[in-house]
Amino acid sequence: MTERFLVEREFAVRPEELFAAWTDVSTLTRWFGCGGDMLWNVHAWDVREGGAISVSLDFGGKPYEVRGEFLVVEPPSRLRYRWNDDQSVDVTIEPRGAGSLLRLEHRWPPTDEDRSMIAAGWTSALEQLQRTLASGFAP
Repeated sequence: MTERFLVEREFAVRPEELFAAWTDVSTLTRWFGCGGDMLWNVHAWDVREGGAISVSLDFGGKPYEVRGEFLVVEPPSRLRYRWNDDQSVDVTIEPRGAGSLLRLEHRWPPTDEDRSMIAAGWTSALEQLQRTLASGFAP
């Protein structure tokens, strides 16, 4: 059995622009993190099936590092990647009117503490993504 966090958000940009925000490192580093003051340092973000992921951040005074790999890359509608050895993240993007609908699902083995931390992190990251895209920033 696995735990999961699932969220849907609408964005006022086309699917191609939203997909680029996930795949273009210069855009990703503006929003991807647990808050505006806690963004991931991106060491590797090789967006192709089998491509490496390596990110790190300072979490409460302690370094935290994640390694993974892209499992599915289907522009501009889907990304699936392994997040450390035991977690996965699925990102699906669909056209919605003049914008896009993003569906994010993060799965991980059951633990006592991770659910609230994962939910808070993704909620903050998606708010940062909304602000980044609304500011007119484009990859």
